[in-house]
Amino acid sequence: MLKNKWPLVAVISLSLLSGTSALALSENMKLGADGRSVAPSLLVAAKSADAEDKLSQGSKTLIEDIASRGIGFLADKSLTQDKREAEFRKLLNDNFDMDTIGRFALGRFWRTTSDVQKKEYLKLFNEMIVRVYTARFREYNGQTLEVKATRKDGEGSDAIVSSLLVPNKGEQAVAIDWRVRLKNGKFKVVDIIVEGVSMALTQRSDFASVIQRGGGDVDVLLETLRSSNK
Repeated sequence: MLKNKWPLVAVISLSLLSGTSALALSENMKLGADGRSVAPSLLVAAKSADAEDKLSQGSKTLIEDIASRGIGFLADKSLTQDKREAEFRKLLNDNFDMDTIGRFALGRFWRTTSDVQKKEYLKLFNEMIVRVYTARFREYNGQTLEVKATRKDGEGSDAIVSSLLVPNKGEQAVAIDWRVRLKNGKFKVVDIIVEGVSMALTQRSDFASVIQRGGGDVDVLLETLRSSNK
């Protein structure tokens, strides 16, 4: 049986940035007293700091917006289940790189999957996420998400946004990290890490188990997703 491990926080939360001072610094450092170029390493450092600030602030804003929108439609008692599902689907498509998440979840099998299979798989994967979490909307009980800190991760264009899922009462807060990627000028979530456990890696492990039990045939996973989405 296929089990989705993405946490309730995905439902709740699924629920730029000038850098003018760095630009001014680079302009001031271009010429020395004799008119020659100086401190090229400082120019690079200033531009790098500006880019890092943009990445961090944009990522933080994205998660705050996701939490606000997600909690908004979950807490609105006037909405029908169909309307909440539509809001959730839009939230996913607007803020999560579902194609990247889906490709990662398929792992090494993506390379040997035909274009037709890939297209169907990505559609089924998206539908699975919507189906699983819309069924859990009733579990929302006033939890909130507090964004704590943001940091650049590695040399690429990923940032990690640290947050806490704060329960309404009587339960322990849960540490949630969001991996946000800046791609083609847009910030998108590509993973959620709950108490140190990557949901993307967990999903990949689940899918690999299904495929391996089917003798390495991706069609087995597709059929499992088709059946579970009915």
